[in-house]
Amino acid sequence: MSHDSDNDTNLDYASGGASVLDVHDAVRREASEPRSGDEPIASGALVLAAAVVLLGAVYFGWHSESFSMDSIYKTASYTPEPAPAVEGAAALEDTGPWIDTWLAAGKKNYANCIACHQPTGTGAPGQFPPLVGVDYVTGGTERLAAILLHGINGPLTVNGASYNQQMPAWAMLGDEKIAQILTYVRSEFGALPQEEAVVTTAMMKAAREKFSDQSGFWSEAGLKQLSPEAHLPGQDVDLLTGKPLGGAGGGDAAAPAEEK
Repeated sequence: MSHDSDNDTNLDYASGGASVLDVHDAVRREASEPRSGDEPIASGALVLAAAVVLLGAVYFGWHSESFSMDSIYKTASYTPEPAPAVEGAAALEDTGPWIDTWLAAGKKNYANCIACHQPTGTGAPGQFPPLVGVDYVTGGTERLAAILLHGINGPLTVNGASYNQQMPAWAMLGDEKIAQILTYVRSEFGALPQEEAVVTTAMMKAAREKFSDQSGFWSEAGLKQLSPEAHLPGQDVDLLTGKPLGGAGGGDAAAPAEEK
């Protein structure tokens, strides 16, 4: 192939015979394209970043409370959450006078007696005897405790009316619950002053021991052999605390123990 035909198709020659070296020199004189990430940071952005850092430092210093452990997590409007409930903690709280707590527990436990003696203590005529104004209630605590422990079977005369039903024994309730029931019954239905109405757990323990030889239910004849005025042994208690008067140890706690 001749040089003339090559020159006809060669662009360098067609453009006037430009030199390759001249083209390369021209390319080298051009500024290179910037690479990504090498762009210069604007001065405005630097000023803004510095201002944010400065404000953050001022805010942190203002609210750090000198890094005091007592106040670092608190603010002027801080309100602590209530302490979580802890088992047994309620017994440490002030629940008011002991006698109020004791009577309230007695009223609750009296639910075992409501079916027969009714919420009002008036009983059911011809079926179940009343508790209101009855000497079994207003008399001594010994006979009343004996009835609760062993029950009654057979005819029984109360305030001139005859009843012939069986009253179950409630010994399984435990000394504390029976003591609370008797206190409530003597106070609510016997209209006795609180200091006279009180029956304590210690008194019921004494009653359980005294009548431990009793087998089966009481009959009316058996109850008549017990003194209607006899009281269970035990110290009088402070109605505010439930503790024995005179500073002696023992006695009932200031609040009822956990129910069994």
